[in-house]
Amino acid sequence: MSTSWNTAAIAAKLGIAVTDLALETISHSVDGGDYESVLLYNKAQPPVSGVLSVPNYFGLRQQALEIAATTIGAGHAILVADVFGKSVRPTDGDQAVAAIMPLKKDRAELRRRMQAALKVLREQSFVKLAADKIGACGFCFGGTAALELARDGTELRGTVSLHGALDTPAPGESKIKGAVLVLHGVQDPSVPREQVNGFIDEMSALKIDWQLVNYGQAGHSFTDPDANNPGFFYHRQTAERAAVALQAFFGEVLA
Repeated sequence: MSTSWNTAAIAAKLGIAVTDLALETISHSVDGGDYESVLLYNKAQPPVSGVLSVPNYFGLRQQALEIAATTIGAGHAILVADVFGKSVRPTDGDQAVAAIMPLKKDRAELRRRMQAALKVLREQSFVKLAADKIGACGFCFGGTAALELARDGTELRGTVSLHGALDTPAPGESKIKGAVLVLHGVQDPSVPREQVNGFIDEMSALKIDWQLVNYGQAGHSFTDPDANNPGFFYHRQTAERAAVALQAFFGEVLA
């Protein structure tokens, strides 16, 4: 699917000149399906670290690139991952739910698609990244996807979930190797307290470096400027604080 991106807006979110923005579309396939992700980086100061970023349930679109740029910053190469397939670009909530539900039900398939996207980031030839300086993050559904990638025993230095679901079918089988940061809105109706407690138990059993930050005034979708529903709403202060927390985290683990 051919897409025209607003590069000026993306560069502004990264805090760099539009002439310094590299934006590359990278195609790959998974089990015969075609996927198309987008790589962003500052070509004036090429980074050596990379972050796989998974959008919310609307998938790959202009807003996904802008939110990733705003939250992650220009210190790392960012691959905004397509995990739906290049022919699946939801335009409304019903289509978005239809895109994610099969993957929420089949976490093994979600992990396969995430592994394929991570391979794209590691093997792309546009900017040379250190093999030991790779992390992953995700927003809403993407946060769930990022955590599933980590639980699969993937070599990641760090993983961040922003307002993502915290459940997994077999928490006792998690094989997370790197550090984990979860940025959670306490008012999120899709993540009940029991799920949070279960996640705490899961992480504690792993004895890894992990953090859970609870934002008291935020719900689901707190980084999404278009979200405006009870429990699912944008919260600018929390979005800004979350960006600071994420950038500090990746600044540490990807150093």
